[in-house]
Amino acid sequence: MTHQKLEIKELLSSFQDYLTYEKGLSENTVDAYKSDVIKFTQYADLNNLNKNVITNYFFELSEFNYSNTSKQRMYSSIKQFLKYLNNSGFVDNFEIENIKFKSELKLPEVISVTQIDSMINYYNHNSFLNSRNLTIIDFIYSTGSRVSEVINVNISDIDTKESFVRLEGKGSKQRIVPLGSLLINNLTEYLKLRDSIENLESSKLFLSKSFKKLDRSAIFRIVKSTALKLGLNVDLHPHTLRHSAATHMLERGCDLRTVQEFLGHSSVSTTQIYTKVTKEFLEEAFTESHPRS
Repeated sequence: MTHQKLEIKELLSSFQDYLTYEKGLSENTVDAYKSDVIKFTQYADLNNLNKNVITNYFFELSEFNYSNTSKQRMYSSIKQFLKYLNNSGFVDNFEIENIKFKSELKLPEVISVTQIDSMINYYNHNSFLNSRNLTIIDFIYSTGSRVSEVINVNISDIDTKESFVRLEGKGSKQRIVPLGSLLINNLTEYLKLRDSIENLESSKLFLSKSFKKLDRSAIFRIVKSTALKLGLNVDLHPHTLRHSAATHMLERGCDLRTVQEFLGHSSVSTTQIYTKVTKEFLEEAFTESHPRS
């Protein structure tokens, strides 16, 4: 909870002064810390900070191919920034010490296929918002996508005839992911409702209730609230669905390398999806191993 709406530019300038004059850090260290914090503020809404948002940030960060030295500095940067927010009175009752960093981080819990299905089937296609929520949950699980990829998917990125979607991750890296038959059915129903909206300007696949681009916090709310309504006793967030998809595929015999390609980990570039695992093999492996193919 914040005392006031935090202005990012002013806050970064103040934090920079704090590191320079109070902590006595070198110019290079301050620049590195500031760069790390800018990335964090682009991910997280500082006016709605909580443990889950920060923990999820480090889950996603761990997937990128940074050196151990860079990762340790990033953890240190964010922790210093959070302490600064606390000590400066920008946030109230923020228990930084309870947030796990570095090697203490654990992967989120995996939920069962039955629980995934119950989340998807909690909704139906009788209204735009119900259809959107259903399709978002199915989309995250069926494609193993990150929240940033979900909110940035355009209508033009979907090819239901060829059963593929183009996702764009960090650094504008693109990956091609198969669309399962069950997800295609839900996408088809959702798109009927989306297409019925008059004077629609946005090209994004998933829209807010005001028909604008969704922000990442909305995805967290949809997933979290659905789990709560179903009484799922787990600290569930979007990354849980992504991790569950990977785990379920591995459990059904899919090899680790293919799952790496499927998830779009940072060690796999756009071209490697064709040179290391062919599109046809990825589709075959997905069909054989993903529960919603």
